[in-house]
Amino acid sequence: MTLLSFALLYVLLAGASFVVFPDPSSAGPRDFQAAEQTLYMTVPKYVFLGRSVLANPDSKVILVGASNTGVGFRQKLVQAHLGCAKVSNLAMGGANISEVKQVINLVHEVQSDEERRLNTFVIGVWFGMFVDSDVKFVEGDRHRGETDIDIERYRYGFYRRTPDGPVAVLPAHWLDAGVMAIRPFLLLEKVARQARAGVNLVLTGRTSAQRTDDERESVVMSAEDKQKALEYWKETMGRTTEISAAQVEVLKQTIRALLDSGEKIVLVDLPIPAWHRDASPYQPSYRQALKDLLQEFGDRPNFSSLSMDDLDNDLDYSDEVHAKQHLADVWSTRLAGKLDSFVCQENPDKSAPKVTTLRSSELVTAAPGH
Repeated sequence: MTLLSFALLYVLLAGASFVVFPDPSSAGPRDFQAAEQTLYMTVPKYVFLGRSVLANPDSKVILVGASNTGVGFRQKLVQAHLGCAKVSNLAMGGANISEVKQVINLVHEVQSDEERRLNTFVIGVWFGMFVDSDVKFVEGDRHRGETDIDIERYRYGFYRRTPDGPVAVLPAHWLDAGVMAIRPFLLLEKVARQARAGVNLVLTGRTSAQRTDDERESVVMSAEDKQKALEYWKETMGRTTEISAAQVEVLKQTIRALLDSGEKIVLVDLPIPAWHRDASPYQPSYRQALKDLLQEFGDRPNFSSLSMDDLDNDLDYSDEVHAKQHLADVWSTRLAGKLDSFVCQENPDKSAPKVTTLRSSELVTAAPGH
């Protein structure tokens, strides 16, 4: 009887999960940055469990990178300017280059060779992503060097941990069946998370520590904020002056493998505010690494790059890295122009269109929400 009751509860929860969070179209585009509004709750979980949407015979633009790629490129806006491909944003907060490679590999796991050749990967980079995994991923109860993607691999038993790294327990072609099987557990986790958010709302007046777009628009960093940011990145990078050469090599190998498999790449040099760029000891080695990559791959027909160095006004950023919403709209339009010429047109034009940005300093001050 107990087993029967459990089975009945399992079926009811599975049904409820489809009522409350129906499966979106399996033919995507998909904004994985909207994970909080889904059954998956977090971007790493959404990317790991929801990636089969990218297994289709359509031309696809797949954005990968860290949180500034997720915040700075608005999936819906890029998609609105791009009629020839389906745009999905798989950027991961806190990702280093190794984790970006993991995301790309996860996409490949669910695709056929023919589907891979229809990919255009937009790889957003900046110096803060060139941190070795055993330096960056050390907090919590994770094993040293395990990324957020690794955590999701092990969470539901889809992979098992071995001395040589993750080993798949569930074959990639059974991913959707596996996700179907755990939907009741995902629903319970979602309910628990929303309950915690409700408690936070009562205690603090807000459901999350994350700033809203309106709040980010009004932020101006103080001198003290800037100094704290510089100290944070000095601690995070794990070295005093240079980015990780090993992570540069990972990026180089990733680009080479994608090009050799017939996929397209747009490598985006993500701008940061001028004060941070000029004060950081890591920027010179990052610029040299980027220059070397462009020299090596710049002549490959399936490779293009985008630089937005002119978008460096301090007041257009909510912190030392992330573009405010009005600037994110400009980033997105720039990227869409690049993709239109590189992916959609017969004869790619490698120059990015110039779009004037409205500087924060030129805006009339308004209270958040206005």
